[in-house]
Amino acid sequence: MDKRKYETKTLVAEYRYLSELEEFRFSETAYRLKDDSIIIEYDGARLSLYGLKLSFQKSIGRKGIYSVDDKDYEFWKSVRSKRDDSYFMDWEAEMDEQFKRSQEEYYKQIATKHENVLKCVGSDELPF
Repeated sequence: MDKRKYETKTLVAEYRYLSELEEFRFSETAYRLKDDSIIIEYDGARLSLYGLKLSFQKSIGRKGIYSVDDKDYEFWKSVRSKRDDSYFMDWEAEMDEQFKRSQEEYYKQIATKHENVLKCVGSDELPF
């Protein structure tokens, strides 16, 4: 893996298995690299179970960094988001939602300003 690409990674999702016993806990963190590829970092505790089988002959081991394609990433997200005994956060979806909310708020402010201008200007005062 090219070190320069890895240094410019962006967090897109994370998963934490919250076992009662510390020896069995593990975490998986997904990053999008500068070249738009996706990697998953797996960090397992001493007795943690193997992470996840992503596709045929592709699996996450006890510790390491694994490159995955979009299909495997979507599968990973769907499996990890359905677990009740753990923590999963899809940061890409969260950022998209936040962007949509701020965009809607901006458009409401513009519409309000536009309405205020129209109220202030009487029909006799229009320049045309």
